[in-house]
Amino acid sequence: MRKKRRISIDTQTVKMEIEPKFTFVPLSEKKYVGIDDKNIQEYLCKWGLKGNFVIQNFSFNEPFQHYHKYQLVDAFFKDDSVAKVILSKQGDAWVRQGIQASSVEIKQVPCTVLNMTFFNKLKDPSNGITYSSGTISKRYDTQVEDFLISDNLRGMLLDEDSEEYNLYAEDERKEFVFRIFQMLVLGGTLCQFEDTLQPYLDVTKSIYKDLVRVQKNNTSNDLFISTLVLEVIAKDSKGQEYFPCNTSNRQNIAFLLIHANSREITTFVHQYGGYCFT
Repeated sequence: MRKKRRISIDTQTVKMEIEPKFTFVPLSEKKYVGIDDKNIQEYLCKWGLKGNFVIQNFSFNEPFQHYHKYQLVDAFFKDDSVAKVILSKQGDAWVRQGIQASSVEIKQVPCTVLNMTFFNKLKDPSNGITYSSGTISKRYDTQVEDFLISDNLRGMLLDEDSEEYNLYAEDERKEFVFRIFQMLVLGGTLCQFEDTLQPYLDVTKSIYKDLVRVQKNNTSNDLFISTLVLEVIAKDSKGQEYFPCNTSNRQNIAFLLIHANSREITTFVHQYGGYCFT
């Protein structure tokens, strides 16, 4: 009699994760304590920024993990309810163009800075950016891209040949708070520059606090920023950039800020221009 061969198979529990199917709901316009402050708005107007950036808020339906960021962003820009309300610049006006993206480029932006001591190097007179009075050190005018550099602060931001440029390492320059600061200092086409550093720091702090969320680690009690920040470029069916437009200008930037705990997305898009809406 032929013996039956017994085959033993070790069973393993294989967890198959179903990819989330994200859907989105536009939220009503949010009031921001810092950004909507009268003094902050006056500075934004003075620097040619008021009316040139837009913030919108959305909720989404599924739990979010960081490794879902590509799926979330792709679904967001291809969602019909998002396309109907999201604002992008057309000429001089912000309009709802109703575009569903054909492709989206994303890049994670470091967001780890918890306080404004990050900018203390700018206050140290030995670094050549400011004097002990807080006044920004002037320099001979030079042109970098479309920007006039007339002081060492802008030299630190744009002039790679200047000594001041190396004050912040590349990793530091990628930080979200640094990106906000740079946007403010470079301003719009009708920017009236400040002679002192502090207004730039104050407005940077206000915008940063409004946009990112801080939590406490349950184990160590240390604070950390829970917001995931992504820089995005969305393109239409013709391959043209629309969120933001014309990224060859470094001031044309767009970010998605993902708040996983509350399942919310904040969009922040800035388009370089010269209009101030009072």
